[in-house]
Amino acid sequence: MNHNHEHNNSPHKDLLHILAQCADECDHCFDMCLEDNRTDQLVQALRACRDCAKICRVTASFVASGSDFAKRMTELCADVCKKCADICENHKEEEQETMHCAKICRACEEACRKYQGVNA
Repeated sequence: MNHNHEHNNSPHKDLLHILAQCADECDHCFDMCLEDNRTDQLVQALRACRDCAKICRVTASFVASGSDFAKRMTELCADVCKKCADICENHKEEEQETMHCAKICRACEEACRKYQGVNA
């Protein structure tokens, strides 16, 4: 058995997991929202989910590689997650999808802020 310490044994595996989960959920919410009639609020939700999925994936790569910029990326990611959660919570037309997305975004925001505290 291979005992080297890579991703699964990363000290940040919980953060990496929630970043991946948040990105996937935002992509899913984006896809569900595409099927709705376009309202200004829906367009905001689509853009927020797209941005959030992107920043979560990029942030995960910075954290996983131990980049000197990882802390700054998690700060930006937390802000984007917060905005996405705020928008998805206010979008009632596709409530089940958007509320689940908002919940994951809140958890991801919290994990990113926790990472900043630990690595201050």
